[in-house]
Amino acid sequence: MGDRPSVAIVGAGITGLTSARTLRSCCDVVVLDKARGVGGRMATRRIGEATIDHGAQFLTTHTGRFTEMVGHWEAEGIATPWFSARVGTRGLEDQAPEVADGHIRYRGVRSMNDIAKHLAGGSDVRREQRVESVSIVDGAWRLRAASYETHVDAVILTAPVPQSLQMIEAGQVQLARSDREALDAIAYDPCLAALVPLSGPSGLPEPGAVDPASGPIDWMADNQTKGVSESPAVTIHASAEESRRLWRSPDEAVLSSLLGAAELDSPPIAGASQVQRWRYARPVVSHPDRCLVASGLPPLVLAGDAFGEPRVEGAVLSGLAAAAAIARLSGVAQLD
Repeated sequence: MGDRPSVAIVGAGITGLTSARTLRSCCDVVVLDKARGVGGRMATRRIGEATIDHGAQFLTTHTGRFTEMVGHWEAEGIATPWFSARVGTRGLEDQAPEVADGHIRYRGVRSMNDIAKHLAGGSDVRREQRVESVSIVDGAWRLRAASYETHVDAVILTAPVPQSLQMIEAGQVQLARSDREALDAIAYDPCLAALVPLSGPSGLPEPGAVDPASGPIDWMADNQTKGVSESPAVTIHASAEESRRLWRSPDEAVLSSLLGAAELDSPPIAGASQVQRWRYARPVVSHPDRCLVASGLPPLVLAGDAFGEPRVEGAVLSGLAAAAAIARLSGVAQLD
């Protein structure tokens, strides 16, 4: 298969893109994703004049390695501080809109998705390629998508774990019992997101976000106040309980419920609101390590924000760990 190990990464979210960027100096890397764009839940959508971050809303740093990475992004004009406090619950008369906690919340300068696009630069990313199966052929890996097939030395699966397991099962690959049990234990909460362009100001206090302590809304942000949208537009994330309750409901019912709870100062622009359904939005039971190296198989690593720790930082650190594991298993030079 050539002097450089070949690696296929399934998923062009923040984990997969981090792995690809880390490995491409020493491996031949291809990234496959079912979507039309990159980023996964680092997602942004344009609706008319509005730019709406509707997946991950910000990122924070708690480790030296990720702090250094975000510092580079800030210097390159990719990320910028948004606020440095816990946002309050809208409507409580005696609660300040922010309570300082010392952690900077960073946003993408133009959007959260732009951070993912920056990470994808220079990598071979094949979009609109839904991987249907991952199988072993002659001691290596074969990945099949609807209109693409590749044979590689090593694989990193970064899709939500239930989706990764479907690919493995379709390829009739038998995981070690301990690996399968560890992966089956991982669980996620869903999230329904409403993307709502408005006819006027939302009325959300600075910094343009509220984080209710209870009720049907888990998070609400004004993308114009945030600094990414030319016109007023809010993102409303339903709570896990509300998302499960409304999951099979039509979009109109989802929007009616969330807009009724939001009590915005300006009405939505007629016909412009949209709903995004994140089935695997938030890991609630994670794997203790930052990635899982499959036992007894050609190099196969599973990674993502359900490994080690959640959120954007966890996804990035998992991508770095997966890249390091593949480099070790492939016998290539130590990564930086």
